[in-house]
Amino acid sequence: MIISRYIYLACIIVLLLASPNLWAIEHDTNDLYPSIYFEADNLLYENDGQNIKASGNAKLFYKSYIVEAMEITYFQESDQVIAEGSVTMSDKGKVKITANKITLSDELKNGFLEGANMILEDGSKIRADKADLNLTKSSTFKGASYTFCEKCIEDDDCPYTWEFQSEEVVHDEINKKIIFKNIKFNVLDKTLLSLPQFTYPDFTVKRQSGFLVPTYSFSNFYGHAMKVPYIYILDESSDLTVSPFVTTKQGPLFDFEYRKKTKNGGDIYINPNFIYQADPLAVAPGDEKLRASIQTNGTIPINDNFDWGWDATYATDDTYMRKYSLDGRTKYNSNIYLEGLKGQNYLNVAAINYKNLLNETETPQAILLPRVDHQYNFNLPNLKNLSFENNIVNVQRASGDEQIRLTSELKWDERYISNNGIIIEPKLSLRADHLRTFDESEDEFTNFSRITPNLSTSISWPFFDNAPYGKQIIEPKIAFGYVGDEEKHADLLNEDAQTFNFNSLNLFEMNRSLGFDRIDGGSKISLGVNYSLQDDIGGLLNANIGQSYHISGLNSLESDQWSGTDNYHSDIVGSISYNLNDAVILDYKTRYDRSSSDNSINEFNLEMHDFNNYSFGINYTDIEAEANWLNSGLNANNHVALSELSGFLEFGITPDWSIISSGTFNLESDDFVSNQIGLRYDDECLAFDIGYRENLFTDRDIKKDRSILFNFELKTSAVD
Repeated sequence: MIISRYIYLACIIVLLLASPNLWAIEHDTNDLYPSIYFEADNLLYENDGQNIKASGNAKLFYKSYIVEAMEITYFQESDQVIAEGSVTMSDKGKVKITANKITLSDELKNGFLEGANMILEDGSKIRADKADLNLTKSSTFKGASYTFCEKCIEDDDCPYTWEFQSEEVVHDEINKKIIFKNIKFNVLDKTLLSLPQFTYPDFTVKRQSGFLVPTYSFSNFYGHAMKVPYIYILDESSDLTVSPFVTTKQGPLFDFEYRKKTKNGGDIYINPNFIYQADPLAVAPGDEKLRASIQTNGTIPINDNFDWGWDATYATDDTYMRKYSLDGRTKYNSNIYLEGLKGQNYLNVAAINYKNLLNETETPQAILLPRVDHQYNFNLPNLKNLSFENNIVNVQRASGDEQIRLTSELKWDERYISNNGIIIEPKLSLRADHLRTFDESEDEFTNFSRITPNLSTSISWPFFDNAPYGKQIIEPKIAFGYVGDEEKHADLLNEDAQTFNFNSLNLFEMNRSLGFDRIDGGSKISLGVNYSLQDDIGGLLNANIGQSYHISGLNSLESDQWSGTDNYHSDIVGSISYNLNDAVILDYKTRYDRSSSDNSINEFNLEMHDFNNYSFGINYTDIEAEANWLNSGLNANNHVALSELSGFLEFGITPDWSIISSGTFNLESDDFVSNQIGLRYDDECLAFDIGYRENLFTDRDIKKDRSILFNFELKTSAVD
């Protein structure tokens, strides 16, 4: 990086002075090459005009470049240019170079610089005591250093938080290498790392095999650990990264990453890893010694409209990836798919395998083989919003009940606005389902079909008002419609509609089921009011409140108290949000249960930001057991409430130092789930933070974890 900037400097000077004809004052527009000319208090032509000396505020101009010095001399016979005394070169202010003396000779291919100091547009600063340039073989720089500080764009003498220093840097032009000798990494004038030699590809090389930045971590389970990645370039389109993760207690973990870019624009990624544990815990699931996993994904274009691909994860046991911080997920799915999109028409065919990693007793995980999603839009001249949608799912299990469902739906919707501003949105649909279920306990199949119409209309009338405090809209809204009664059979499974969350977002929908296996049937009327205000200080307020009434027909959720729609009238739902230029963000959602005269759901979130001084956020969630949709399918005695308080705080002590903290507290168990506190430093050159974290979640061999975190970032340019 250091040497690449100096080579860039040398190239600029070569381009600047490469023309054999130097023009003083005058500019020849007929010249085939860009003109070079001088400005100075004094211009002196010596040796019959062979030498030109500009002195006193001397300036040399070439294209967008300007060189300023006390004296600039050109020796035509020896083809040498010398600039001396407070030498400055700039490119429209974007690149600034200062030096005590610059000398170029031998057809301007070789040169010498003394006391060079270069600042780029992005704030990178490069310095060298002196440099010998040979742009055809190799160049050597003595006493070179590199750093990055935004303030250095304006201030040549700005302090350095960090920098790299090297006694000698050699740029090997032939082999495209940069060789650093006796390099030191300094932070706050303290040397943190010294190396006798370090080799790096030069700026012309985009990809090259070599070591990447190592990382350090500590765990009570595996002890001290160091990861030293090495990337091996296989060819122009693929590479392999080997990352041995050496631990003091459990031995080495081997991690591999293979990446490939296909000729037709596809991507392939494969990440296997494994460890043979030296000191395993007996509570670990699966094999106590050999633990492994593999993650892979890819997308391969077939043509302009179709791709096929996959996203798969496999582990030898449930906790291995979380234990070694390879993947923090507690559940995942693996799939292979074919996907096509042409205009507004869409097709997706996939095979999906679901996997849960938590220690819970539940129905064996499902395999979808296949799942098909299809949508066709007719785009008829007089019926533009007519579509035909299909969903096919074959649910299989290693043991347990299975089911095949075929769903087809013809849908139409439109939006009309009357002359007085009334908005009318009719919707029509006709849906057909066919289900074939296998009951393992009875060892028999059940075939079942149903047809469900859905007819609804919503009407709203927004009123606009320019109030003294801002622009506001009040919009009363009513929606009414009919959904065919849900026809069910005792053997039918509910695979995709286990949960149901009634809120202000789906208040005006007639069928609020989240999946296909269940239907929220009957005739309903929903009433509500939407309100918005754009105030004069830059804030935006949105609020709404409403309720739904089940008029007739089968209420499919009448036995589910947690749904909020189990009676003739639903719970009252509402929300309010406010955003003031992202400095103040407020959001509140609630659900009021009239039968208990209590708010069964309260969700509150507040964030406040003064990005120069502090950032603060708090979230409060309180869901009573009777309203918690996660209790679906559980016995009433097993219903649990959800009550949590979480937040974060970053407070500036000085312009560079700040305190950071975050945490989640379970109000039901009166325990912390996680918490973290730390100290952060962040200036124009460097950022790092150190913190203490507790994760109190346990699962078999995953125990309560307390750790010290240290993150370190050197701020460099976007092209580094």
